[in-house]
Formats: sequence, structure tokens, C-alpha cells
Amino acid sequence: MEFQNLLEGIEQFPINKTISLSSDKKVLAYIKESDQVLEACFATNQEALILHWGIGIKHPTEWVCPIDIEGIIPPENSLKFDTKAAQSPFAEVSESLYQLNILIDKAHLPKRINYVFKTENQWFNNNGNNYELLLFRDKSLPVGEEGELVENIIKVETVNNSWCLMHRFNLCKDWIRRLGNGNVHHLAWIYVWMRYSELRKLDWARNYGTRPALLAASQKELTLTITEQALSASKEGLLNPLILLRSTLSTFGKGGDNGQRIRDQILEIMHRHKIGETYGTYMEQWHQKLHNNTTPDDIGICEATIAFNETNNMGKFWEVLNKHGITRERLASFDRPITTQPSYMPFLIPDLHNYLALLKSVHSGTDLNTSIDAARQFLNDEINQKLNEIMGNLNHWDKIPQIERAIQARIGINRSFDRRNLFTCRELLYCDMALEAYIRQIVESILHCSIGTKHLMRELNLLLENSLLTCENQEFVVASNDWKSIMGRFSESFENNVDQVLKLKAAADRLSRVLGLSVDAYNQIIDPKAKYLGNNFGVDEDTVDIFTEEMIRGSNLSPLSVILKKIDIQFRALAKLKPWQIISPGQNSQGRLLQVESLHEVSYEVYKEPIILLAHKVTGEEEIPEGVKGIISCTELDGLAHVSVRARNVKVLLAICYDENEIRRIQEFAGNPVNVALTSGGVNITRIDHLVVEEKVNIERPDVKKPNQLRKIAISANEFGDGKTGAKGNNCQFLRQSLPERIGVPRQVALPFGVCEYVLSLPINSERLINHNTLSDQLDEVGLDKSAEEILSKLREIILSLEIDEENAGIIQEQLASINLPRNQWQDAFSAIKKVWASKYNERAYLSTLKAKISLRDVYMSVLCQEVIEGQYAYVLHTKDPFTNDSTHIYGEIVLGLGETLVGAYEGRAFSFKVNKAASEFTIENYPNKSVALCGAGFIFRSDSNSEDLPGFAGAGLFDSHIMNKPVERVVSYGEEKLYHDEEFVREIVFKLRELGNVIETAFSGVAQDIEGVISDGRIYVVQSRPQV
Repeated sequence: MEFQNLLEGIEQFPINKTISLSSDKKVLAYIKESDQVLEACFATNQEALILHWGIGIKHPTEWVCPIDIEGIIPPENSLKFDTKAAQSPFAEVSESLYQLNILIDKAHLPKRINYVFKTENQWFNNNGNNYELLLFRDKSLPVGEEGELVENIIKVETVNNSWCLMHRFNLCKDWIRRLGNGNVHHLAWIYVWMRYSELRKLDWARNYGTRPALLAASQKELTLTITEQALSASKEGLLNPLILLRSTLSTFGKGGDNGQRIRDQILEIMHRHKIGETYGTYMEQWHQKLHNNTTPDDIGICEATIAFNETNNMGKFWEVLNKHGITRERLASFDRPITTQPSYMPFLIPDLHNYLALLKSVHSGTDLNTSIDAARQFLNDEINQKLNEIMGNLNHWDKIPQIERAIQARIGINRSFDRRNLFTCRELLYCDMALEAYIRQIVESILHCSIGTKHLMRELNLLLENSLLTCENQEFVVASNDWKSIMGRFSESFENNVDQVLKLKAAADRLSRVLGLSVDAYNQIIDPKAKYLGNNFGVDEDTVDIFTEEMIRGSNLSPLSVILKKIDIQFRALAKLKPWQIISPGQNSQGRLLQVESLHEVSYEVYKEPIILLAHKVTGEEEIPEGVKGIISCTELDGLAHVSVRARNVKVLLAICYDENEIRRIQEFAGNPVNVALTSGGVNITRIDHLVVEEKVNIERPDVKKPNQLRKIAISANEFGDGKTGAKGNNCQFLRQSLPERIGVPRQVALPFGVCEYVLSLPINSERLINHNTLSDQLDEVGLDKSAEEILSKLREIILSLEIDEENAGIIQEQLASINLPRNQWQDAFSAIKKVWASKYNERAYLSTLKAKISLRDVYMSVLCQEVIEGQYAYVLHTKDPFTNDSTHIYGEIVLGLGETLVGAYEGRAFSFKVNKAASEFTIENYPNKSVALCGAGFIFRSDSNSEDLPGFAGAGLFDSHIMNKPVERVVSYGEEKLYHDEEFVREIVFKLRELGNVIETAFSGVAQDIEGVISDGRIYVVQSRPQV
């Protein structure tokens, strides 16, 4: 093969590079791949060429000699050059083609190959930047502009031979101008990059000296660019573009026109005091560093020099330097190293203080005093007066009024931005950021103090106001306003009123939940980028691991979170709430304690020994893994969520722990056998020496009745019955005929058992039937294995793709028309029907039926079609207290809107109560704080299988119901909600539901019932009732 042919076909290789040595001499580098071996190929038309190369093993930029490295087979005649590189000659293939190949075992892939070329008398090293060949495409690298940004950042920081802060600031400015302020991920990459720079994890000067004036000018341009973007940046999102731009701005100083003064003023100080520019002295070494490359380190060096001259104590000198992260080794590592200790010159102190102010004006952005002084000229008298009060009370003992002043000043500053003058806006922005940082500093300084509940609530109000200046996320805004409204009603009277405390606690819990979502946003957006860039930059693991955590700690989230935790402790004490909530008492048991992030992640586990799970997240939708004897949840749960019902059914302990100290105590037992016992105070978990092995009880397979032979594919309510429709439809029809007229039951029709199988067997679906049967066989084979997820997904796809002929479709449409479903909405209706059928193959149902030894082949799904009652509230009632098994009390939960937020995985609490069946007494357990309500009308298609309500098996809730027209999510405000503020309304609703529970339980011969329904304009509707587990 000739070189020209290879050059023309180079693009066939996904990873390739063409390097020009001269106008007509080139080198091609490309990767060829087989199953186990990767081949790095080099070809050239330059004779007598040698590849000088090393490999990056730990970090992409390092050079390690590849000779004798496991998994690397160098070309023939390769020689070790030194510990960093080898040299390999190109072998002649033809007159114009020279080649060499490096074989690399895929099990030992380095990060990349770093290389240059040489002939007898010339080096080719990419102008000192070297060449690199990636060995694989990083699938985690973003695509498009985002990918370009990341590749560019990594290349300049790891490859460029000459690089400094000025270059970094200029490149950052160019990228921000190119990308704008609309994409949070773009801005997050830039923030992480600049933060690693601030942390000195990137070189501030590498083989390049920068005049202070040029550095300051580059900083100034970057700060003005970010200011321009920040003025129009979105505040939407818990981690939004404005927050990221401000965070980026905080990682470096303002720069400006004083850069040259840094260079000049140090000389003026030395000349004024007749300090000679004598080689090797401390002042001369620092002067040379300032002259060649001033950096933010100089603030720390100046402060340390002042401290030494004030005390004549070298210990103080090193103490101040260490506070700034500057070690003896770092001083010696500068391009112009500082290796000499300072001489005692106390007469320099006044001049050094002035010089420190100059350094801060260039290198520091959020120094409070400097920022306020710079912004004063652009602010009115009222705001300036507020700033005077702040500066005059820096040392006052009462900190909450100081927080108040700072927030008022921030509000005033945020109203003062004049977009026509970027420089003015920049000064105001830095002042605002300095005040924000000061507020955080104040809060952190008083966190250890014992503060009364009222003062904590006032402090929380202020911190919310502070955070809302940079975040307008709808949930955060609504939750904050609700807190302020509810607090405004009860702040003076709550301490002796448990009901008011419960209302305040519900509002505070919602705010805590929003903060949790904020932490999730930081972890999802920042953490992967910090790890990706950190690993490519070669940053130490400790810094990478805590990067996101440190960002969160430095945000407004941290003080809010701490205050909310303190408030929660005091609310729980005032309301006499226990640190435990028992959802399912289970039985006293033993097991090995395992800590998991979420219950869902262990859904497919089959534990060979008894297990107690400490789960940091439980949504309510999960299945309980086999072998689990108890679950301790660290997140709140509705008592009637699916997992709660199933835990009670299988007699597994399910408890929520609200005490962080207790959770930390339990975490210490992770991996060890423990004993779990219920106590009057909740749950007591103690470590034991060994587990008592229990005899395994064989689970009897529930008897799943086979449906009647299919005769009609759609039936009216009068035709419902055993063998044709499930318990939901049959019970609803019974209630429709039995209940008094004042209690509504929606109209309904059904697609009976077997219709799904019938449609699947139609000729139009013949190929789908074959695939369905093949996948069903595969599902039987895999059993309890994660591979079942993919098979289940494919089965759902087949069901969702089913087609139906016009004749059969017309029969179903005719029945649906009897409940007023328009024929022109048939496609939407059929889509919802198929979603119900497909839910037979959802993960929750599969795991639960498999554990109960029920085959999905035996499960048939009728579809109950009902009109949706559009109400203000949805409820669930258990006519026997599910937590205590007390049959004299009804337990109920109410949410705003449709009931899917009550039984589904929607975070937050419902309004919950217990009411005596016979007496006029009830207790409110919780006030609602669900974030959303689902609103909608139309028609709902409910799953109604033949596997629900079987003895010993909680089949209800395993399968899905679907509203035909997707409900609209509405963020809920409780500030004026009647459940909070109208006691008579609450009493009326509770007693109406008590009456309903009694009537339905009586109708079903005294069997305790699990009832779901809707409240619409004061009228109670029942949408389903089944025997209570």
C-alpha cells in the first residue's frame, strides 16, 4: 500500500490524526481494534524517522516509558530512552511508506500515547506542546458544542507546554461569549474548570511569565463578560445559570486597570525604605515573583508578611500562609521561587496594608470591605446607609439584625443594576456576592448557639428571602411563600398548640424536601463533571470526591438545611412526636444489617440469610426483596403507599426513622448481625454475635382462578361477574346498586379477562404473538435476575404496539360510548387500554408474583373503564387502623386533586387522620405537603386482574391504571388551603368519610375495607373498594 492511498482512506478509522512535518512530509496516526487487542498504527512518507513516545497510565499527560510495561508490545527495535520514553524507528515498507505498530492488550489500556518525532538532526514536537493519540473514544464525553468545550479545556490544561492564568481567563471568556447563558451544563463545565484553577489544582504559570497588567486586563474582560451574561441569566431551576455564573465569578478576582500598579508599587515601597534589589533576599524574591507572575497567592504572602512584621514571629508567618493553602514547597515551586525567610521590618506595615488593598482589588472579588467601597458610588443614599450600618455592626453580638440589614442591602442592590453600564453592574454584582457570602458566614458563626424556636423561624424567613434573590424555581418559591404565610398565622401562639405545630412542621418539611432536590441537582449536574475533569487533570482523589459536597457547603443550601434541621428537632419536641414511625410492625426479628442507597436498587436480590435493610430512599413503589425481614427508611412515606401495604401483608417491619443521630448509630452496625425489637418509643436495633437460622417456610402458591371463556370483548356493568371481571369492577357495581344516592359511584364498562390475549392472537398481530411467546419463555428461564428488566421492557413494547381491526374496535367503542366517551377519542382510549394490559409486565408486578410463585402466564387483566370524577380532593380509607389493627377506628388520607399522588411515588405527605367509628372524636396525624396535585377529567382505565385480593397475596396496586388524557400537574400552595385553616370544613369532611367507611364495611358484611374515592363540591364518590389487607 502506498502512503497516498493510506492518507486518502484515513477517515475509515474512528480515531485518526494527520500531522504535517513539512509541506510534503506527513505522519498518519490511527487506531485499529480487534476483540482483545488495540493497535496504534503510525505511517509516514518521511525517511529515517523515529517515534519518541511514552504512555499516560494514571493521567493522560504523564510520560512513562512503555518498555516492560504489562500489556504493551512496542514495535521491533524499540529502545528505552529514559524512565519517561522509548524510541522506535519506522520500518520501511516501500519507497514512500514507513510504518510502525504498537500492540496494546485491552485489559491494560493506558489513558493515551504521548509522542514527538525526530530525525538525525531535527525534533518535531508540535511547537513544544507534543502530540497525543487517544486510544478509545470516551463514551462519557458529551457531543456537539459541549464536547468541543470539554476537549478544548482538557487539551490546553494537559497538553500545552506554556500556559498561565491569563491564557485560561482569555479562553474562558471566549467560550462564555460563544455559548451564552442558556445551558446549565455548559456553564457547569466552565465553573468546575475555574474552581479547579482556584483550588490550585491547575497550573497558574507553566513556562510562561505574565506582566501583571496583562493578567489584570484578562481578568477584567472575563468578569465583564460574565456580568453581561448574568444580567439576563435565568433564575429558574434549583441549580440555574445565574447561580453558576455567580459561582464562576467567585473563583477569581476582578482584575481591572490596577495590574501595572502591582508591579510598580512594590518597587516604590522598596525604594521608599531603601530596600535594595539584592539577589536572594526575601523582598527581592517576592518582587521578582510579582514582576513575573502575580497570582492570588500574593494576597496570602502579603498578609503573612504583615503578620510576621507585627509579631516578629515566623510561626505566625507560616500560620497565615497555611490558612491560604500556601506551603514552603509551593513558595519554592514558583517560576520565580521564594526560598528565603523575611527580615523583620515593622516600618513596612502601613505600606503593606495599602499594598494588600491593591492586591485584593485585582485578585479578590468578594472581600466585603473592598466590594462595598467599590460599589458605593453607584448606590443611592438609602442603600449606602444600610451598608454603613453593616460595617458599623460587624462585631455586634446580635447577628440576626445584621442578616436583616445585609438582605435589605442585597434587595436594594439588585434593584440598582443599570444594564447600560457593564462596569457599574460588575461592581454591584461583586458587592451583592460579598454580602451573600457574609450572610452565610454569619449563619455559620451562630449555628452552635442555642436559639429559641421563634428566633430560628425568623432566621429561616430571612435565609429564604436571601436565597430567592438568585433562585425562582416554582416549587421553592411556593414552598417558601407557604412557610411565610403559615408562620405569619401561628408564630405567636404555636408553642402551646400541637395542631399549629403540625401545620408549621408540614410546611418546613416541604422546604427540607426542596433542599434535598437541590442537592440532587448539584450531584447530577456538577459531580460527573468534577469527576471527569478531575480525572483528566490528574487531581487527587480526595479533592475530586468532595468537590460537589464543598460546592453545596459554600452555597445558600447549607445554612438553610442546618436551620431546618434545628427547627424540626424543636417542632418534634413541641408536638411530642417520636423519632420513629411504624408503618408495618412486622415481627421482632434478626438479620444482617445492609445499608443501601435505595430500596429499588436491590429489588432483584434473593438473600440467603435474614436481612435488615437501612434504605436511604424509599419511594413507595418498590417490591420487598426475598429474605428481607425489616426495612428502615430514612425518607418519609405515605402509610398507604404500595410498599406499605405489601409490608403489612407479608409481615415485614417497615419503619421510618427521623432522627439523624439514630440513623448514624444504626449505620455503625452495617454488615453485622442485629436484633430488631419494637418498643414504646419506636424501634430498638442492637448488635448481636450471630444470627439464629430460621427454618425456611415453604410458601404456598395462591390459587389463581382461570377466567371464563371469552364471549364478549366489551361488557356493560350489569354483565360484570366472577370469571369475567376483577374485584374492582365487581365491587363497584355492587356498591352502585347498594349505596344510598348521596354517595356517588362513577359509571363504568369493562373489557373482560382474555381480551388482551384475543387481540394478540389476531392475524394483524401474528408476528407480535410469536415474539411475545418467545420472550415469555425467556422470562420463565431467567427468574429473579436483573436481565428480566430488558425482557419485561420488550414485552411491554409488544403490548403497546398491538393493533386491532375495525370490527373489534367498533364493538369496544360502542360500549365506551355508553359512558359518554366520544368515538373521536378512540385512539387515545385504545392507547390507555394497552398501557393497562402492558402493566402486567411491569417490574413491580413481576417481582411480586415471582416471589409468591405465581406465573405471569396465569395472570389475566380485565380493564375497568370509568368516567373520572373531577374533584377537589381524593382520599383513601382503611376501615380498620392499619398500624394498630384497631377495628374501632378508621384511618384516612386525603390529597388535593386526583388520587394518583396518594398511591403513587409522589413525594410528600397527605392529610391523614384517625376517627372513631362510633364517637365524635378524631385526631389529625399529618397536614398535607405534597408538592403537586394532578388535575384532569375524562376517563380512566383501571387494571383489574384475576390475581388481586388472593389469600396471603397483596396483588392490589401491582398493576397500573391510566387516565386517558394525561393529568396536568399543578404545584400546590397550602397558604390558603381549607384543610389547614378551616376547622369546620375539616370536621365535616372527616365525619362524611367516617359515615362512608361504616356504610361500605356494613355492605360487605363487616369485612374491613380499603376504599378509594373523590370529594367533589362536598359530595363523596367511591371509585373502588376491596378487602383491607
